[in-house]
Amino acid sequence: MKRRNVLLPVIALIVLGAALAACAEEPETATSARAVELARFPLDGEVPPGRAASFDPGVSQDGNGSLRVTTAEGGLLRLYDLDELGIVQGQVTLTGFLRSRDLGGQAMLELRCRPAEGDAAFVRGLQSAATGNTDWRAQEIRFTDPALCRDPVSIQINLLIQGAGTVWVDNLRLWSVPTD
Repeated sequence: MKRRNVLLPVIALIVLGAALAACAEEPETATSARAVELARFPLDGEVPPGRAASFDPGVSQDGNGSLRVTTAEGGLLRLYDLDELGIVQGQVTLTGFLRSRDLGGQAMLELRCRPAEGDAAFVRGLQSAATGNTDWRAQEIRFTDPALCRDPVSIQINLLIQGAGTVWVDNLRLWSVPTD
C-alpha cells in the first residue's frame, strides 16, 4: 500500500511534464503573449458606413452589442478596409466571433490582403464557419504562407454568407503573430 502512495505523485509529475512539453510545441496563436494587435473592431454601436447591416444591442459576444446581417440569398459584405498598416512583422491573423440563426448555408470571415510585392490573396474561415443555428463561434484565420501578406498595402475584412439567414459578427481583431 505504501508503495502505491509513493508512485502516484511520481506518475502525476510525469504526466504534468508531458502536458507542459506538448503545450510548448503548439504553434503561436493570436492570443499568445508575443502577438501584436494591429487593429480592433469591437462593434459596440458603430456600423461600418454604407454596409447592409445594423447594430444589435441585444445580441453580443462581449456584452456591448454586435453587427447583425440578415440576407435572403447571401453574398459578400465588406466590413472594413485598412490602408497604410506599415511594416508587419509576422503572420497576419484575424480573430472574431460569428453567430447564426436559420442560416441555410455557411457564414465565415474572409481576410483579403494586397501585399507591397506580389499578387493579392485571400483566406476564409471555412473550418469554423457558422451554419444553421449556431451560438457564438470563435474564428481565427490566417494565411498559411506568411509571404502572401507580407508588408500589406491594404487589408479587407469581409463576411461571406452563403444562403439565406441571419448572422451576427462581434469583437473582430487583426493581429501580427511571430513566425519564428
